[in-house]
This record gives sequence, structure tokens and C-alpha cells, in this order.
Amino acid sequence: MRRSLILMVIFSLIVVEGCSLLSKNPGAESPEGGDPESFQAATDIDGMLKEGPGKLAGDKYDEAKLKKELNGLPEGLSAEEAYNRLIYLLAEDYGPVVEEIENFRPSFDVGNLEGSKNASEEKKEEPPDRVNVSILLDASGSMAGKVNGRVKMDLAKEAIQKFVSHLPEQSRVSLRVYGHKGSNSEKDKKVSCDSTEEVYALGAYDESRFKEALGRFKPTGWTPLASAIRGAGQDLSAEKGEKVKNVVYVVSDGIETCGGDPVKEAKALHESDIQAIVNIIGFDVDNAGQRALKKVAEAGGGEYQTARTGEDLQRLFEKNQDSIGDLFRTTGYRVGNLFEMNAYKLDMIDEIENLLGSNPFVGSKFMEVYDREHQRLKKAADLLASLGKIDEKTGEDLRGKIDRRLELMRKYRDEKKEELHDRLDQALEKANRKMEENIDGALNP
Repeated sequence: MRRSLILMVIFSLIVVEGCSLLSKNPGAESPEGGDPESFQAATDIDGMLKEGPGKLAGDKYDEAKLKKELNGLPEGLSAEEAYNRLIYLLAEDYGPVVEEIENFRPSFDVGNLEGSKNASEEKKEEPPDRVNVSILLDASGSMAGKVNGRVKMDLAKEAIQKFVSHLPEQSRVSLRVYGHKGSNSEKDKKVSCDSTEEVYALGAYDESRFKEALGRFKPTGWTPLASAIRGAGQDLSAEKGEKVKNVVYVVSDGIETCGGDPVKEAKALHESDIQAIVNIIGFDVDNAGQRALKKVAEAGGGEYQTARTGEDLQRLFEKNQDSIGDLFRTTGYRVGNLFEMNAYKLDMIDEIENLLGSNPFVGSKFMEVYDREHQRLKKAADLLASLGKIDEKTGEDLRGKIDRRLELMRKYRDEKKEELHDRLDQALEKANRKMEENIDGALNP
């Protein structure tokens, strides 16, 4: 009997010790409700994202309670011991935002060509007798910038030349440039903002004359976009009637800088008796600029498309060239979907920025969490030092651990952001392939 009792005691000690060992697994469980003595902070990003919420994390943070907790710690803590205690108390709950990041699965449905609303409407119309294509080219100073080693203006000119050279024979083309005089300095602003000129008058495409027109200007000034759109209305003012279709393409790398209202001008042009459709191709435009230019395109009844490289610009013009060639057979379907895809892309980019953006002035859900955690950890480290719980050298080592945690959070942010952009690109590429398959099937049944 006594021997059995001894065996039972030994067995119990083994079980308790085993449980104790399990509890010391780094990052194995959230510190909330755990044992502060045995808690080990994670050293890898996966563990860090799972080990919160801490005892005083999030809305539970209270500086007086934090000071009380830290005051109860023994003196002479090592940097690792101090770090473990701080993470136990202040590790944020990353679960909700990480779940949002992982659940970001973009998908775009292009529908069937035969069943699309735009396609069914277009089938009721006869092909136009004449299609007028008016191109507005931004010649502001920023177009002198480079993309992948090449000047943006040169890339734009090449893409435009190729685009107009492949338009259907019944098409007529005009070229208007804006911001091409003066300079982008404040003293030349008025001169530049007053500069918008039709350098190739509306008519049939002539390769040598059009090429000569493209060579008559260089990027130099401000961006009078509103004036250029109003000028396009003057260029097309005689082009009216049901059998005439007017399409405007604006190629720009930035927003209005001359105080005009391009949204108002695009809307007026679209709703005028010439009923022009205003499309915008944004070339190497930042997110804020894209949103502004998208509004201009929407007001003009057209679409906003974005290009980051010269190759992107060529591809966009090729698509628009096809759209004009297929006018009123597939354009409604293609343009409608491209418009919606670009709108969807902008919305998804905004969502990615909302989740994982790094702009300190705008912030993001993930940044808000790790930045709050980092600030509180640094403050707690200073409190430990002021309370005499750690010496100067330990304080430096502790802050190093806190900064390393921040580095890993930022690395995760950047990697996940790139991953989400890849997911979005793949979803839109898949949608675009499906759209082109539908168009091909409709044109070649």
C-alpha cells in the first residue's frame, strides 16, 4: 500500500512538471490569464501576432495600473525578463486585423457578353458613320520625370503615335496639348496655366503630320486640365448627330494645378450636344491623384485607367484601340467592365492601404495596432528605468528588443501588402482573360 502511494506521488509530480514545461513554450499561448512568471515572449512574427492580448492591452490600458504592475517587479531584471513582463502586459491583439488580411480574396465577375446590360443596349444601335478621337496630352513639368529609365513624355508620345496609327479608317483624330509653355515655377504659372493648344486639328490621320505635331512641345509647366477639356469641346463643337461618336482620351500624370474644375468641365462636355465620352489614362499617378482623375472620368461618362510603366501605357492604348475598332459590337461590354474593374481596383487598393498602409499621416489598421503597442512598450521601458528595476545597460538592451519587434511588424506589413497586391492583380488578370474570351467568342462564334 505504501509503495503504491509513493508511485502515485511520483506520477503526480511528473504530470505537474510536464505541464509546467508546456507552459514555458515561447509564444504558445496568449499572456491574458496566463502565468506572468512562466510567460515567454515570442521571438518570431507568427508568435508575436498570436501572443496577445496582454493584461493591459488595447482598451484595458491604464497608466496607473501599468505603473503599479511594474513597481511590483523585482529589481535587477535582465533585458529578457523585463521584455517578457512587458509583452505579458502590453502585447496587442492582432487577431482581428490579421484575420481581415488573410480573408482579403478579391474576385471580379465580368458576366456574359450577351447578357450584359451595356452589350444589349449597344446591339440596338447601328455603327456610327464617324468616330472622332480627341487626345489631350499633359505637358506639365512632371512629365519630364522618368519611369524605368525613360522620360514619361517620350513613352506617352510613342504610345499615342502607335494608338492613332491603328485606328479604323473611318476614325478622325485630334491632338491637344496643355501646360507646354512657361515653366513649373511660380513666376511662370499664369503663362503655363493659359497654355492649351490643338497641335493636330481634327481630321484623318496622317503619320508624318501627326509625328511632327508630337515633336513640337516638351514637358515644362503646370497642369491646366480643366482648360484642356474645355478646349476639346471647342475642337469637337461641330461634331454632332446620332451617327457621330466623340471620344476624348486624357493622358496625364497628375491632377489639376491651375485652379480649374476638371470634373465640372468633363461633365459639361459629356452632357453637351456633342455627347463626348471623357476617358482618363493616368500615367504613374499616386493614389490621391488616381482618385481625383477617376472622378473626372466618371463625370465625363468614361473610364479611368492607370499605367505604371511604358509597357502598361502601350497595353492600355492597344485595348482602347480595339474598343474603337469593335465600336458598338463589344465596346459597351469591354469598356463597362474595364471601367468597373478599374473602379474595383481602386477600391481594393484603398482597402489594402486601409489594412496595411505605411503612410504615417494616414495610417492603417495594422499600423495603428503595432504603433500603439510600440509606444506603450517604450513608455513602459522608461518607467522600469525610472523605478530602478533595470540599469542603464539593461534599458538599452530592452529598447533594442522592442525596436526589433517593431522591425518584424513592419516587415510583415510590407510583405503582406505586396502579397495582397499580387492577389488583386491575379484576380483582375483572371477577369480580363474571361472578358476577352467572351468577346472573342462573340465575334468568332
